[in-house]
Amino acid sequence: MFAFRDAFSRGDAGKRLDNRVGGERVIAERGSLRRRGAEEALVKENFSLDLLSLVNTVNLAAAVDLTGLDYVEKSVLNFGLADITHLTSEDASLSTVGDQLIAALAEHEPRLHRDALRIERSDVFDEVNQRIRFVVSGELACRPLDIPIEFVAEVDVGSGNVALTRLPIAS
Repeated sequence: MFAFRDAFSRGDAGKRLDNRVGGERVIAERGSLRRRGAEEALVKENFSLDLLSLVNTVNLAAAVDLTGLDYVEKSVLNFGLADITHLTSEDASLSTVGDQLIAALAEHEPRLHRDALRIERSDVFDEVNQRIRFVVSGELACRPLDIPIEFVAEVDVGSGNVALTRLPIAS
């Protein structure tokens, strides 16, 4: 996705580039970036954008019974989190929201090392705003070194929205 976002932001996604100097082909910036890789800040920023999409999408299983459709359950057709808008602060299922978040990250975010994913739920439940907080940490797969990542997911039980803080997004 990074290559597509970068080309779109530069406005050169549809341009065919065949730059030549003295008859020799010159590699365009967009091609060389893809070959050499992106710097850590850009990797984190793109991860953050994709993560926001993941946590604020309700998956297909919320609307369609996927029993017996194991491949669909694990595919991009079932991208997102389970619908939590039916939960209340008194609901026993509230404790599974963290598990659902980790499962969605493990299933749909291949840049994260599954074995390094950790989630901690805040003991304090915001009764007034109906929000629970999770601190999620892990490692982004990168070369030559993996990049540590940590963010806070604040789940609004009433609306089902998830707000992410401490994400490295450039302004």
